[in-house]
Amino acid sequence: MTNAPIRAVSAGLLIAVLMTAPKAIAAEEDFRVWENITAITNLGSLDPKLDKWRWWLEGQGRFRDDAGALDQSLARTAIGYQLTDRASIWLGYAHVGNYPRPQARIQHEHRIWQQLLLTDKPSFGDLMSRTRLEQRFIQNVDPVEWRLREFVRFSRPIVEGSAFSFVIWDEVFVRLNSTTPGTRFGFDQNRAFAGIGYTFSKQARVEVGYINQLIQLRTVTRRAQGFNERMNHILSVSMFLNL
Repeated sequence: MTNAPIRAVSAGLLIAVLMTAPKAIAAEEDFRVWENITAITNLGSLDPKLDKWRWWLEGQGRFRDDAGALDQSLARTAIGYQLTDRASIWLGYAHVGNYPRPQARIQHEHRIWQQLLLTDKPSFGDLMSRTRLEQRFIQNVDPVEWRLREFVRFSRPIVEGSAFSFVIWDEVFVRLNSTTPGTRFGFDQNRAFAGIGYTFSKQARVEVGYINQLIQLRTVTRRAQGFNERMNHILSVSMFLNL
Protein backbone atom coordinates (compact mmCIF):
# COMPACT_ATOMS: atom_id res chain seq x y z
CA MET A 1 0.00 0.00 0.00
CA THR A 2 1.35 3.45 -0.90
CA ASN A 3 0.51 6.80 0.64
CA ALA A 4 -1.52 7.82 -2.45
CA PRO A 5 -4.90 7.02 -0.77
CA ILE A 6 -3.90 9.16 2.22
CA ARG A 7 -3.10 12.15 -0.01
CA ALA A 8 -6.27 11.70 -2.07
CA VAL A 9 -8.58 11.58 0.96
CA SER A 10 -6.92 14.61 2.55
CA ALA A 11 -7.12 16.69 -0.62
CA GLY A 12 -10.78 15.85 -1.15
CA LEU A 13 -11.70 16.77 2.40
CA LEU A 14 -9.80 20.06 2.20
CA ILE A 15 -11.81 21.03 -0.90
CA ALA A 16 -15.06 20.20 0.94
CA VAL A 17 -14.06 22.37 3.89
CA LEU A 18 -13.22 25.35 1.69
CA MET A 19 -16.60 25.08 -0.02
CA THR A 20 -18.68 24.82 3.17
CA ALA A 21 -16.89 27.02 5.72
CA PRO A 22 -18.76 30.31 6.33
CA LYS A 23 -16.97 33.59 6.86
CA ALA A 24 -16.19 34.28 10.51
CA ILE A 25 -17.07 37.58 12.10
CA ALA A 26 -15.05 37.42 15.33
CA ALA A 27 -12.38 35.43 17.13
CA GLU A 28 -11.62 34.43 20.74
CA GLU A 29 -8.49 32.76 22.14
CA ASP A 30 -7.60 30.62 25.15
CA PHE A 31 -4.67 28.56 26.44
CA ARG A 32 -5.56 24.97 27.30
CA VAL A 33 -3.99 21.67 28.36
CA TRP A 34 -5.05 18.28 27.01
CA GLU A 35 -3.93 14.99 28.57
CA ASN A 36 -4.45 11.69 26.78
CA ILE A 37 -3.66 8.01 27.23
CA THR A 38 -4.54 5.48 24.53
CA ALA A 39 -3.98 1.72 24.73
CA ILE A 40 -4.46 -0.72 21.86
CA THR A 41 -4.39 -4.40 22.73
CA ASN A 42 -3.94 -7.34 20.36
CA LEU A 43 -6.56 -9.83 21.50
CA GLY A 44 -4.41 -12.62 20.11
CA SER A 45 -2.62 -12.53 23.45
CA LEU A 46 -5.80 -14.01 24.94
CA ASP A 47 -6.54 -16.49 22.17
CA PRO A 48 -4.49 -17.09 18.98
CA LYS A 49 -7.76 -17.26 17.01
CA LEU A 50 -8.30 -13.56 17.82
CA ASP A 51 -4.94 -12.46 16.40
CA LYS A 52 -6.52 -10.05 13.90
CA TRP A 53 -8.78 -8.43 16.50
CA ARG A 54 -7.85 -5.31 18.49
CA TRP A 55 -9.27 -3.49 21.50
CA TRP A 56 -8.99 0.32 21.85
CA LEU A 57 -9.20 2.05 25.23
CA GLU A 58 -8.69 5.82 25.63
CA GLY A 59 -9.10 8.46 28.30
CA GLN A 60 -8.70 12.25 28.09
CA GLY A 61 -8.86 15.25 30.37
CA ARG A 62 -9.09 18.74 28.85
CA PHE A 63 -8.64 21.99 30.77
CA ARG A 64 -9.63 25.52 29.65
CA ASP A 65 -9.29 29.11 30.93
CA ASP A 66 -5.49 29.07 30.95
CA ALA A 67 -5.69 25.42 32.10
CA GLY A 68 -7.39 26.47 35.33
CA ALA A 69 -10.79 24.76 34.85
CA LEU A 70 -11.95 21.35 33.64
CA ASP A 71 -13.51 21.65 30.20
CA GLN A 72 -14.11 18.08 29.02
CA SER A 73 -13.57 14.48 30.05
CA LEU A 74 -13.62 11.78 27.41
CA ALA A 75 -13.67 7.98 27.58
CA ARG A 76 -13.48 6.05 24.31
CA THR A 77 -13.43 2.33 23.56
CA ALA A 78 -13.67 0.24 20.38
CA ILE A 79 -13.18 -3.14 18.81
CA GLY A 80 -11.06 -3.35 15.66
CA TYR A 81 -10.16 -5.84 12.96
CA GLN A 82 -6.78 -5.88 11.17
CA LEU A 83 -7.55 -6.20 7.45
CA THR A 84 -3.89 -6.14 6.38
CA ASP A 85 -0.57 -5.16 7.95
CA ARG A 86 -1.40 -1.53 7.12
CA ALA A 87 -5.19 -1.27 7.30
CA SER A 88 -7.74 -1.80 10.08
CA ILE A 89 -11.42 -1.02 10.67
CA TRP A 90 -13.01 -0.05 13.99
CA LEU A 91 -16.39 0.28 15.70
CA GLY A 92 -16.59 2.10 19.02
CA TYR A 93 -18.36 4.14 21.66
CA ALA A 94 -17.35 7.32 23.47
CA HIS A 95 -18.75 9.29 26.39
CA VAL A 96 -17.94 12.99 26.63
CA GLY A 97 -18.64 15.12 29.68
CA ASN A 98 -18.76 18.86 28.92
CA TYR A 99 -18.21 21.08 31.96
CA PRO A 100 -19.58 24.59 31.37
CA ARG A 101 -19.00 27.66 33.49
CA PRO A 102 -19.60 27.41 37.26
CA GLN A 103 -23.21 26.96 38.38
CA ALA A 104 -24.20 25.28 35.09
CA ARG A 105 -25.06 21.63 34.64
CA ILE A 106 -22.73 19.11 33.03
CA GLN A 107 -23.73 18.30 29.44
CA HIS A 108 -23.37 14.65 28.46
CA GLU A 109 -22.65 13.36 24.98
CA HIS A 110 -22.69 9.77 23.74
CA ARG A 111 -20.99 8.87 20.47
CA ILE A 112 -21.04 5.85 18.23
CA TRP A 113 -18.09 5.90 15.85
CA GLN A 114 -16.57 3.97 12.97
CA GLN A 115 -13.14 4.43 11.44
CA LEU A 116 -10.68 3.23 8.82
CA LEU A 117 -7.04 3.37 9.90
CA LEU A 118 -4.25 3.26 7.28
CA THR A 119 -0.49 3.29 7.84
CA ASP A 120 2.46 3.52 5.48
CA LYS A 121 6.25 3.55 5.91
CA PRO A 122 7.90 5.33 2.98
CA SER A 123 11.64 6.01 3.07
CA PHE A 124 11.18 9.57 4.41
CA GLY A 125 9.13 8.71 7.55
CA ASP A 126 5.93 7.17 8.89
CA LEU A 127 2.46 8.14 7.63
CA MET A 128 -0.94 7.43 9.12
CA SER A 129 -4.44 8.31 7.94
CA ARG A 130 -7.57 7.96 10.07
CA THR A 131 -11.05 8.50 8.63
CA ARG A 132 -13.66 8.56 11.40
CA LEU A 133 -17.45 8.89 11.20
CA GLU A 134 -19.30 9.85 14.40
CA GLN A 135 -22.95 9.80 15.42
CA ARG A 136 -23.21 12.29 18.28
CA PHE A 137 -26.08 11.98 20.77
CA ILE A 138 -25.76 15.33 22.53
CA GLN A 139 -27.92 16.22 25.52
CA ASN A 140 -30.62 18.82 24.58
CA VAL A 141 -29.57 18.78 20.91
CA ASP A 142 -31.74 17.28 18.16
CA PRO A 143 -31.40 15.36 15.87
CA VAL A 144 -28.35 13.12 16.15
CA GLU A 145 -25.37 14.93 14.67
CA TRP A 146 -23.27 13.14 12.06
CA ARG A 147 -19.66 14.28 11.85
CA LEU A 148 -16.75 13.27 9.62
CA ARG A 149 -13.16 13.56 10.84
CA GLU A 150 -10.08 13.17 8.66
CA PHE A 151 -6.71 12.83 10.42
CA VAL A 152 -3.28 12.66 8.74
CA ARG A 153 -0.06 12.17 10.75
CA PHE A 154 3.63 12.21 9.81
CA SER A 155 6.59 11.32 12.02
CA ARG A 156 10.31 10.94 11.46
CA PRO A 157 13.25 10.27 13.83
CA ILE A 158 15.18 13.46 14.57
CA VAL A 159 18.37 11.49 13.99
CA GLU A 160 18.43 8.09 12.30
CA GLY A 161 17.98 5.42 14.96
CA SER A 162 17.06 7.95 17.67
CA ALA A 163 14.21 7.32 20.12
CA PHE A 164 13.17 10.96 19.62
CA SER A 165 11.04 11.86 16.61
CA PHE A 166 9.47 14.94 15.09
CA VAL A 167 5.68 14.61 14.81
CA ILE A 168 3.14 16.68 12.89
CA TRP A 169 -0.53 15.99 12.23
CA ASP A 170 -3.72 17.70 11.15
CA GLU A 171 -7.37 16.78 11.68
CA VAL A 172 -10.36 18.36 9.93
CA PHE A 173 -13.93 18.03 11.29
CA VAL A 174 -16.99 18.41 9.03
CA ARG A 175 -20.62 18.22 10.17
CA LEU A 176 -22.79 16.23 7.77
CA ASN A 177 -26.14 17.60 9.01
CA SER A 178 -27.60 20.50 10.96
CA THR A 179 -28.94 20.35 14.53
CA THR A 180 -31.31 22.46 16.64
CA PRO A 181 -30.19 24.20 18.74
CA GLY A 182 -26.65 23.82 17.58
CA THR A 183 -24.79 24.12 14.34
CA ARG A 184 -25.22 24.01 10.59
CA PHE A 185 -23.90 21.56 8.06
CA GLY A 186 -20.28 22.11 7.07
CA PHE A 187 -16.96 22.98 8.66
CA ASP A 188 -16.73 22.39 12.41
CA GLN A 189 -13.08 22.72 13.42
CA ASN A 190 -9.45 22.06 12.55
CA ARG A 191 -6.66 20.81 14.81
CA ALA A 192 -3.00 21.11 13.81
CA PHE A 193 -0.20 19.61 15.94
CA ALA A 194 3.58 19.91 16.01
CA GLY A 195 5.70 18.27 18.67
CA ILE A 196 8.26 15.72 19.78
CA GLY A 197 7.73 12.01 20.33
CA TYR A 198 9.81 9.65 22.44
CA THR A 199 9.64 5.88 21.98
CA PHE A 200 10.40 3.95 25.16
CA SER A 201 9.89 0.56 23.50
CA LYS A 202 7.68 -1.15 20.92
CA GLN A 203 4.93 -1.01 23.54
CA ALA A 204 5.12 2.59 24.77
CA ARG A 205 5.45 6.06 23.23
CA VAL A 206 4.83 9.59 24.47
CA GLU A 207 4.21 12.75 22.44
CA VAL A 208 4.34 16.33 23.72
CA GLY A 209 3.61 19.39 21.64
CA TYR A 210 1.37 22.25 20.58
CA ILE A 211 -2.13 22.00 19.08
CA ASN A 212 -3.72 24.92 17.30
CA GLN A 213 -7.48 24.37 17.45
CA LEU A 214 -9.73 26.53 15.28
CA ILE A 215 -13.44 26.08 16.11
CA GLN A 216 -16.47 27.54 14.39
CA LEU A 217 -19.12 28.76 16.85
CA ARG A 218 -22.72 29.54 15.89
CA THR A 219 -24.50 32.53 17.45
CA VAL A 220 -28.23 33.11 17.02
CA THR A 221 -30.37 36.20 17.66
CA ARG A 222 -34.00 36.95 16.83
CA ARG A 223 -32.98 38.69 13.63
CA ALA A 224 -29.99 36.76 12.34
CA GLN A 225 -27.31 34.20 12.96
CA GLY A 226 -23.55 34.56 12.73
CA PHE A 227 -20.44 32.46 13.03
CA ASN A 228 -17.62 33.32 15.40
CA GLU A 229 -14.27 31.58 15.56
CA ARG A 230 -12.40 30.43 18.64
CA MET A 231 -8.70 29.67 18.49
CA ASN A 232 -7.31 27.57 21.32
CA HIS A 233 -3.59 27.19 21.99
CA ILE A 234 -3.15 23.78 23.56
CA LEU A 235 -0.31 22.01 25.34
CA SER A 236 -0.87 18.36 24.44
CA VAL A 237 0.62 15.45 26.42
CA SER A 238 -0.24 11.98 25.09
CA MET A 239 0.89 8.43 25.90
CA PHE A 240 0.29 5.52 23.52
CA LEU A 241 0.50 1.87 24.55
CA ASN A 242 0.54 -1.16 22.24
CA LEU A 243 -0.08 -4.22 24.35
